[in-house]
Amino acid sequence: MTNYLDSYKSIFLDIKLRDFWTIFSLIRNEKRLPSYDVIADNIVQFWLEKNHYTKHYYLPLLCVRTGFDLFLRVNQFPEQSEIIMSAINIPSMITLVQCHRLKVIPCDINLDTLEIDINHLKRLITSKTVAIVYAHIYGRCVDVSTLVDLAYEKNIYFIEDCAESFSGFCSCSTESQNFALDMYCPTRLTTNYESTCYTGHPRSHVVLYSFGVLKFCTSLGGGVAKISDFNLYTKMLNLSHQDPIQSTEQYSINVKKYFYLFWLLNIPYVIKPLMYLVRLFKLNHMEFVVNRLRAFTKAPQSNELFLSLRRQPCRPLLAFLLHRFQTYNYQHLQIQKRNALYVIQHLTKTSNLQFIGMKCPIQNFWLFPILVAKPDLFVKILSKHHIDAYRGTTQLNVITKQLTDTDNIPISIDDYHKCPNAEYLIEHVIYLPVHCYVPKQVLNQLIEIVNRTAKEIDQYHLKSKL
Repeated sequence: MTNYLDSYKSIFLDIKLRDFWTIFSLIRNEKRLPSYDVIADNIVQFWLEKNHYTKHYYLPLLCVRTGFDLFLRVNQFPEQSEIIMSAINIPSMITLVQCHRLKVIPCDINLDTLEIDINHLKRLITSKTVAIVYAHIYGRCVDVSTLVDLAYEKNIYFIEDCAESFSGFCSCSTESQNFALDMYCPTRLTTNYESTCYTGHPRSHVVLYSFGVLKFCTSLGGGVAKISDFNLYTKMLNLSHQDPIQSTEQYSINVKKYFYLFWLLNIPYVIKPLMYLVRLFKLNHMEFVVNRLRAFTKAPQSNELFLSLRRQPCRPLLAFLLHRFQTYNYQHLQIQKRNALYVIQHLTKTSNLQFIGMKCPIQNFWLFPILVAKPDLFVKILSKHHIDAYRGTTQLNVITKQLTDTDNIPISIDDYHKCPNAEYLIEHVIYLPVHCYVPKQVLNQLIEIVNRTAKEIDQYHLKSKL
């Protein structure tokens, strides 16, 4: 039965075939769609309703980086101003800051809580600091209240990057009584319900959400910015209206590419025979797949980056975003979480196998990362057992490494600016095929093999020390 493991990948597209038929129909019938403003207003009204009509403003985007770029453009910070960023993010977010001639200051995280140490953060803030950017990673969500309070105290911006953290809307806005509540939901303050969904801290100046190809509730592109300040929202909205609209043809090309990748990542009957060929010819199939999922395969030049980001989403993309919000089965996220927790409960935690962010107040699971002492060896052994473990599944990287690689170190890397926890994570993380589409019997096979592999490597380490 082991070869059933061959049928599941460490990444998948959170979309179904009928959704592809919908988006192809929207593209084909673009002229029949409502006006651009009507669709955008409908998206905003949907988010307002789901977030209890709090005093926030919503802006549909081409992607998260577009929203971040809008924020930087409207503020026009002086050159060499500093933006403190939690130490793990995607390279293009760092490149974007640098293209605006600003300095990135990395801040390390705790691997159990994924929190930034508030005292350490205080030491990093200088007279040049203009913003703090915290990225919630792997679906785990951190209580950022103390960080927000510090930002307001220092009169600087606080931005939440929730690209990996969308987990639905606050459930108390539904008719079901078996609801779980958002960490900051007003209703939750008088209840004891466990929070599972997260829509950002109410005082964060900007909260950015992604619905890109690998994200939950994917629209194969698109994002949403939640903005707490009306003046900032107005400036970002007006500036975005000056940008050209993404061509429908380009979106169509992307959708067709993802449609082909869907069969390679989501359909077991396709994956299994494909894996036979991959192993027979020793092909690096995941590198091929991941490179086609990424917007950039290498760090882009500033003009290339700005050209790709400074676009408004086309009408079919906006219409598909709205369709996904309205029709998405949010229980799907609970199945994802249930499968992940089942595996975690049955894996044996050792010095050679550790988990990430398991003390976060909200534990959702975008992908299934684990930390192992010898990741290359671990992946090689699992591959022999037909488990598709992979190291480079996401673009996430540690900021200090990127700054060093590009010779663009903002300051001397002294003890205050080193990020040993984040560096350890990136150097030792692997991703396992644990998600909502994997049957329980396959998860049990995976658990047995992963535990056995960790034990073998532990014994090897012990013998080598003796």
